[in-house]
Amino acid sequence: MIQYVIILLPTKDVNRFSEAKKYFFGIREKKMRIDKFLKVSRILKRRTVAHDAAESGKISVNGKEVKPSFRLKVGDIVEISFITGTLKFRVLELKETVKKDDASSLYEVIA
Repeated sequence: MIQYVIILLPTKDVNRFSEAKKYFFGIREKKMRIDKFLKVSRILKRRTVAHDAAESGKISVNGKEVKPSFRLKVGDIVEISFITGTLKFRVLELKETVKKDDASSLYEVIA
């Protein structure tokens, strides 16, 4: 014969635990892959083109060459080398999708 014992525990304050968890782990910073950002912001036409450019070492973030999987943050300075010259810009905002007219609001060109 099997017997079960049920132990009742006091309920936890869920909100207090969530606040403590936030404090412990810190607030998450929004990040996005560099190849996806270049496509969403319409700096480069296709994500595969952005991927290939990063693979060939034509993209640098904050002065360091990056891979296509590099996680971009708001405030990063990106430099892309083209045949005709370079484009340097600062990331202002990260969004998954954006309309064509609003794409230029995601970055600020630095001279």
